[in-house]
Amino acid sequence: MKRPLAGLALGFMLQPLMALASSQPSTHHFTLDNGLKVIVHEDHRAAVVHSQLWYRVGSNYEPSGQSGLSHALEHMVFKGSSKLCPAESDHIFQSLGATDNAATQNDATVFFQTLPPHALAVALEVMADQMSTAHLSAAHWEGEREVIKSERSESIDNDPHQRALELPRRLAFPSSAAGSPVIGWMHDLDRMHIDELKDWYQRWYAPNNATLVIVGDIDAEQVKTLATRYFGPIARRKLPAIKRPIELTAPGERIITQYMAHQIPSLSMAFNVPSLTTQTDPRQAPALELLSELLGGGDSSELKSRLWRGEELLISVGTHYNGISRGDELFSIVATLNLENLKPLDEVQARIWAVIESLKHAPPTRSDLERARTRIIAQQVFTRDDLQSLALYLGELDIAGLSPAQDEERMQILKAITPQDIQHAARTFLTRDRLTISHVLPKETRHE
Repeated sequence: MKRPLAGLALGFMLQPLMALASSQPSTHHFTLDNGLKVIVHEDHRAAVVHSQLWYRVGSNYEPSGQSGLSHALEHMVFKGSSKLCPAESDHIFQSLGATDNAATQNDATVFFQTLPPHALAVALEVMADQMSTAHLSAAHWEGEREVIKSERSESIDNDPHQRALELPRRLAFPSSAAGSPVIGWMHDLDRMHIDELKDWYQRWYAPNNATLVIVGDIDAEQVKTLATRYFGPIARRKLPAIKRPIELTAPGERIITQYMAHQIPSLSMAFNVPSLTTQTDPRQAPALELLSELLGGGDSSELKSRLWRGEELLISVGTHYNGISRGDELFSIVATLNLENLKPLDEVQARIWAVIESLKHAPPTRSDLERARTRIIAQQVFTRDDLQSLALYLGELDIAGLSPAQDEERMQILKAITPQDIQHAARTFLTRDRLTISHVLPKETRHE
């Protein structure tokens, strides 16, 4: 009798979560005459506003030999413009009780602030000036290049975990720039010239290549007036032709072994898979999302219950898949071995394969699937309730070429995914000809 009661309880939990997840936020969309897209979500619960300016350019856009251009340009935009001295925007926002920052991703560069509503006009004026009149001087670039190289050394080269993931990602994307690090390869940073940055700025920093996202205690008409005042005079520009980063469907199994000092043995397995924008069947990405949660999401997931708590082969294991992407994606499994029950990496990898194969031969139980579905829907609800997370969500959707309505369709499909859909996704996508394997071992175990 326990299983029916558990299923009944899950049903009661899902009903309010699904109802909340299906309710669309009251979000306003408009586009200026110069092509700048604006998304405004009004929420008057607290006197705070999150403003974000998204440019459709990131590391996936960069040609060979010029990795890191988008991230370097993000740094240089803060080095002065017609109205601002270098780093002056930081001081302005601090004086207003606000914070500002920026980040570069594979498909986007985003500048963002958290500020009181009365300061929004200042944020828009600053970002409009940076969009149109950034100085990009050679003298500032020479110093900022060293800052970026130091950032790369600290965040990747001196971080065994991050360094272990960098080369396998390059192998996993053999036919596109998606495998290049966002911060760039060190040798590309060494030879990057200010003229390349100026050219990149002229290509991509245009109003018709950007989306302004405003979330919080603000009126949509007020945002429209301010956006028109500060961004409206900036002329649209002809943009380069862009294509989605599409990967080889089945590049063949690839494997790399890396040796790193004082590193606990670990392994990763990354499969080339489609995203919401590249799937050929609308059930593929939602099924992969649920498959990721079933395999390595919560503590009751297959890999964690069997290999972490059960056999105690691992001290950590997790999966990752994000279907909200402009191009093809990776379905990743990352595991760190337990030194107190140390087994060869090949043996642990075989055990992970056994768990995957079990889902191919027998679909998950409905109760396991419902638990995974509940966790995903709950996370969606929490994301949309936090204003900053909601702003990021709206921006990421737009960058991927998706709308909230399309994402709601994804959620409706996710609710209808069956155990057989999960089994089909595992059989179709978790295959050796889509796989990149990385083994990481302590440097002292290497035999020259």
